Amino acid sequence: MKSIKQYFKRDKPFSLREALDDCLLANTERGKAFLYKKYYGYVMAVVLRYIAQEMDAEEAVNETFVKVFRKLESFERHPDEEILEKTFKSWMARIAVNTSIDLLRTKKQTNLFEDNDEENVMSQAVMVTDRLAVEDILKLLNQIPDVQRSIFNLFEIEGYTHEEIGKMLDIPESTSRTYLTRAKQRLRKLYVEEFGALRNSNP
Repeated sequence: MKSIKQYFKRDKPFSLREALDDCLLANTERGKAFLYKKYYGYVMAVVLRYIAQEMDAEEAVNETFVKVFRKLESFERHPDEEILEKTFKSWMARIAVNTSIDLLRTKKQTNLFEDNDEENVMSQAVMVTDRLAVEDILKLLNQIPDVQRSIFNLFEIEGYTHEEIGKMLDIPESTSRTYLTRAKQRLRKLYVEEFGALRNSNP
């Protein structure tokens, strides 16, 4: 009877901590499968902020999980369950961002310096001072080039400096600033085109 109870206990869904323990101590596929299924959507949402193409995004997500499982020993597990969940997701998100950037740098390197007329961009900088609604920006991000979207996310959402972004993408700091300005300009233009007319028509 004891063995039957143990069998059914093992068949219950893992908690996050149990799944992490399983990966680190038992090194079975069950713990990895649990983490993959549970957090696949979350990791994909992070990746899609940087990579719009579906096959490339899928590649980045899978590579992210490979790195997560490889680096699990370095993840510091907090004793509080709620904090553990938050810190684990944050840790995975950082890996997903870096993986996405690495993929973009590999596949988009030839486009990084295309049409890099900084003087022309800076002359229009006054146009990007208007603040856009966050929810609208997120809807429009997939309509701008990968490099611009990535720099916008890294600077505005992830909080990296232009110096850090330059090192990540292997570009000059000034180029990061230029593409952030372009991203904001393009977002503002798309925002006006897609939402401006609708809002102006409302009473």
